[in-house]
This record gives sequence, structure tokens and C-alpha cells, in this order.
Amino acid sequence: MNYPNEINHKDCMPCLRRSKNKYNSKIINECLKSRKTVWPIPQIVQVFLPDFKIKSQINEYSFEIVELISNGAFGKVYRVKRLNSNSELYAMKMLEKSSVISGYGIKQVKDEVKIQSICGHHPFIVNCPFFWQNRNTIFIVSDFVGGGELLKLLQNHGPLPEELCRIYFAELIIIIDFLHNAGIIYRDIKPENILLDEYGHLQLIDFGLAKWLSHGCRTSTICGTTQYMAPEIFQSKPYNHVVDWWSAGVLLFQMLTNQVYSREHSVCFFRWYINTK
Repeated sequence: MNYPNEINHKDCMPCLRRSKNKYNSKIINECLKSRKTVWPIPQIVQVFLPDFKIKSQINEYSFEIVELISNGAFGKVYRVKRLNSNSELYAMKMLEKSSVISGYGIKQVKDEVKIQSICGHHPFIVNCPFFWQNRNTIFIVSDFVGGGELLKLLQNHGPLPEELCRIYFAELIIIIDFLHNAGIIYRDIKPENILLDEYGHLQLIDFGLAKWLSHGCRTSTICGTTQYMAPEIFQSKPYNHVVDWWSAGVLLFQMLTNQVYSREHSVCFFRWYINTK
């Protein structure tokens, strides 16, 4: 009979054993290892899951940095070359987690990769095939477009021919219509976010301010680039997908005149539009 305070020496023996009297140190270590507490994933990693994987076949060591392309709000964008491939070029955005978290941008970067990876099959939208995270950094890899920005085209060649503006504006309309039908509001249409591919067609990039917004719904976040913002955003009023069309109209004015939109310019553009009819 065992009393409550009586120690049963059999219960104190390791869970794995070869015999009652002989214990192997390796077996004891295995037993102790199996009883170790599994610590949770660090919060700085957890908040970006499941969108940004921790372990992936493609990681930062799969690419070689070629040059710096630009600086963003949360990090930098590099032109990179994928190793063990036919020198495939990509654009890698590296975001510091500390900056993203302090800027309340966690949902923003999650929406960015979701939207761009889902819509990347469109011929006028840059695809985003890879994205992951390590302890301190978020990595977003997009297809590299080597034709340069639409902004540089305007800076180098001034006002564009009306026939070319019609083509570019038609392609922009196709892009916006596609995004709106998918329930997405872009909110940052400007020449810096439009690249030209090797055939001269538009390629929309940078979905950092894009957001899922169902038809009939409105949002009130103040964001975008000042010169291209719709009046509703400036006035802190609820707005919907229509603000993208305003930005597209401002961009059309800029392509035709090589001047950034203002109230005075809107009058001149209206007169030009009337005279062409």
C-alpha cells in the first residue's frame, strides 16, 4: 500500500530506459528534450503572419542586389538578380518592420501583397511573385520593368502627342476599371507609379495605398499624393472609387501639358477640351 506522502521511485525514473538499473545519458537527454517548453513565435514575426512566411524556398539569399532604385516610406527598393537562374531581374522592396509597426502600416503591407499578387496576371499590372519575412525585415519581390517611369518620359520629352496620350489614358482606364470590378480602390495614381515596359505599354506598380473596398461602401482615410488627390479626400469626407478617376484626369492633363494640376490649369484644360470638340 502506498501512502500519500510516500515517494514512488518508479515514477522518478526517466520515461525512456533500457533496463531498470542502467540508464543511458543519451536516452535521458532525449527525454528532457521532449519535455522542453515550446516558446511561441516572437510578436514582431507573428503580426505579419500568415501573409509573410517565415521559411520559404525563396528568400533574401536567393537574390543578388544590383543597384538601388528608390527610397520609400518604410524602406528601399533594389534591382536584384535571381541566383541560379537565367539572370532574371526583379525589383525587391525591403521594409523595416520597426518602421512599418511604428507607422501603423501592418494592414497596409498585407493588403499590398495580397492585391498585387492576386491582380498581377493583368497585362498592365506588375506581378508580385515572392514575399516573405525574417526577424527584422519584410521582403516584397516584383517583376522588374526596365522601360522607366512615365514621369521621366514627361520630364525628358515635355507634353506628349495627343495620340499617345489617348493610348496611355485608355490603358489607364482599363487598369482602373479592372481594379474597381475586383473591389479595389488604388488611391495613388501618379506618373511615378506607372512604368513603361519594353513595348511602351503601361505597368502599374506600388499598391501600398490600395485597399479592398466593396461597391457601395466608402472610406475616409486621408492618403495619396497632394497634386493628384480628389477634393473629397482633402475635405476629410467619406469617398469611394470615384477618387481614382479624378487622379486619372489629373494625370491626363499632365501628359497633355506637362504641368501639374491646379485650379488655374483646370480652367485652361476645360477650354482646350471645349475647343477640340
